[in-house]
Amino acid sequence: RSTSLFHEVVQLAFEIAGFSSLSGTQPISWQVEYPRRGASDTALSEIFICQKDLVGIVPLAMDTEILNTAILTGRTVAVPVKVVSIEENSAVTDISEAVECRSSGEDVVKVSDRCDYVFVNGKEMKGKVNALVNFTYQYLSAPLQITVWVPRLPLQIDISDTELSQIKGWRVPVVSNKRPTRDSEDEDEDERRGRGCTLQYQHATVRVLTQFVAEDSGPWGHLSYLLGSDWHFDITDLVVDFMKVEDPHIAKLQDGRVLMGREVGMTTMQVLSPLSDSILAEKTVTVLDDKVTITDLGVQLVSGLSLFLQPSAATSRAIVATTVAQELLHTPKQEAVVSTWVQFSDSSVTPLDIYDPKDFSLSAASLDEGVVSVHQRPAGKWPVVVAEGEGQGALVKVDMMISEACQKSKRKSVLAVGSGSIKVKFGQNDADADAGGDYDADEIENHASDRRHKGSDPERYGQDGRYYGSSSAEREEGPLRKASTTAKSILRNKVVKNTRLDGGKLQDDSQLQNIPIDFTNFPAQVDLPRGGAGMEDNDLVQTPRGLSDLEIGMYALLGVFCLAILVFLINCATFALKYRHK
Repeated sequence: RSTSLFHEVVQLAFEIAGFSSLSGTQPISWQVEYPRRGASDTALSEIFICQKDLVGIVPLAMDTEILNTAILTGRTVAVPVKVVSIEENSAVTDISEAVECRSSGEDVVKVSDRCDYVFVNGKEMKGKVNALVNFTYQYLSAPLQITVWVPRLPLQIDISDTELSQIKGWRVPVVSNKRPTRDSEDEDEDERRGRGCTLQYQHATVRVLTQFVAEDSGPWGHLSYLLGSDWHFDITDLVVDFMKVEDPHIAKLQDGRVLMGREVGMTTMQVLSPLSDSILAEKTVTVLDDKVTITDLGVQLVSGLSLFLQPSAATSRAIVATTVAQELLHTPKQEAVVSTWVQFSDSSVTPLDIYDPKDFSLSAASLDEGVVSVHQRPAGKWPVVVAEGEGQGALVKVDMMISEACQKSKRKSVLAVGSGSIKVKFGQNDADADAGGDYDADEIENHASDRRHKGSDPERYGQDGRYYGSSSAEREEGPLRKASTTAKSILRNKVVKNTRLDGGKLQDDSQLQNIPIDFTNFPAQVDLPRGGAGMEDNDLVQTPRGLSDLEIGMYALLGVFCLAILVFLINCATFALKYRHK
C-alpha cells in the first residue's frame, strides 16, 4: 500500500511469550536493510502490552460540579474520582492506581498526585464550565469534564440598617468592659447617672451574599451564573470567622449576624480573605448622634408552620419553599409562641429577638381568659399563649419594658405596647384546611392573603408581598375587625436543597421568634403606620393607669393659671365700668 508520502512495504506480527516480567510498554529496535545500499539507521518504537483487550477507560467523579468555597473559608473542597477500564467482553475493572492524570488549567481546578480526587484550595483565579482533567492509562486516555463555580467578588454585605441611633427611653446597664456611650446635651442628669445605665443603640441584622459564576467554555468566556443571574446565596455562616468591624469602639458585630452601635462615629464592616490580606467585601456603617423612638410593637401569635414545596418556574434545578405561619389553635391547651418586632421613628423595622434578652422584658396579658390564657415560663423570656375556649380577636396584649436594673421608679417604664390576634376553633386545623391538592405559588400566596384586610393600605406590604404589621392605634380602633383579617405571614425563599450552604437547621424552639416574618428582607426605609399618639415627653408609651403625681401637679398649676387669668379679666371689666361712670 502507498500514500502520497509513505509506502508500506511490510507488516510484522509480534507474539507475546509471557506476562510475568513485562511492563505496560516495551521498546522495540528495528532497522531496514536495502540491497546494494546497506542498512538504515536504528529506529526505536514502543509497543503497548496488555493482558486484556481494552476498549476504553472512563473517569467517574462523585459530582460534576464544584463550589469553590475554599476562597471564602480557606478549606480545600475535593471530589473523589475513580477510573475504570472497559474490555470487549464488557468487564469493568478499577484501574485508579495505575492511571496518570493532568489538569488542563491549574488556575481553575487541580488533581491529586494519585489521581484519586480533583480539588480546589482557594488559590484558583477563576471558574469554568466543563473544565478538563485528562486521565491516561497505557495507550488509552479520557477527559473528565467538571464545572467549577467561584464566588463573585466583591461579596455583598447586606445590613438591615446602616445608620444606627440611640433609642430614646430604652436604658440598659453599662457593661464594665464596654466604653460608655455618649450622652446627648439634652439628657437630664438623673438619666445620665441613674443606676449605671445608658441609652440603648439600635441593632441591625447582617448577611453576606454572593453569586457563583463560571466562564463559558466558548471562545468569548462569557459568565454563567449558578441557577441564574437573579439568584444570590447566603454565605454568612461560611465567612463568619473572617468578618470584622474596623473600629470596634464605634460598632460591634455579635455572632456574625447582629451589628450593634456603641459610640457615635463612622466605621466599616469587612470580610477578610482567609488566604491573603485582601478584603473580600466592605460596607460603611454610621452611628448617629441623634435619637429615635419606638413607634410601634408588632406582635404575631404563631401556633405552627406549614411548608409547601414546588419546582421553580425559573430553573429546573431549584425548589421554591413557601412557609406559612399558622395562627389557629385547634385543640385545648395548645400553645402559641409570640413573635415580636419593633418599628422606629426612622421607619426601620427590626426583630426584637436580636437584642440581648437582659436589656428588656416582655409582659403579656389575656383580654379574655375564657378564650386564651398567658403563661410566663421561668426559663423562657417569651410568654406563651394557651388555648382555653373557642373565640377570636385581638385577645393578647404585650408590653415591652426596660430591664429591672434600669427602672427609675416602682412604676414600670413601658417602651411599647402591642396586641396580637388569635383564633381558637376546636376541631379545625389550618393544615387540614390547606390539604387536598397540589399548590402552586399563586395559590399559596392567595391562601395567605385571604385573611388580609381588603382595603388595607398597600404601603403596609413590601415589594415581596409580605405584611409588615399594623400600628397600635389601629389595633385599638378595630380589634375584632383586625382579628378576622390578620395577615398570615409568608416566607418565600428560593433554595437548592438549602440556600444556606451549611445546610442550617433550627437550633432550638427559641428560633421560632424569628420565623414568622423574614425580617432580614425588610427594606431599610418603609412607610409604616405610626402609633405615637400616646407618647410622653420622654417618648414612653402610656399604659392604662391613673394620673401620675407629675400630671396631677401640672393640671393643678394649669388650673391656678386659668383662675388667675379669670380674676384679671374680672378686675379689668370692673375698672372699665367704673371709669365709664366717671
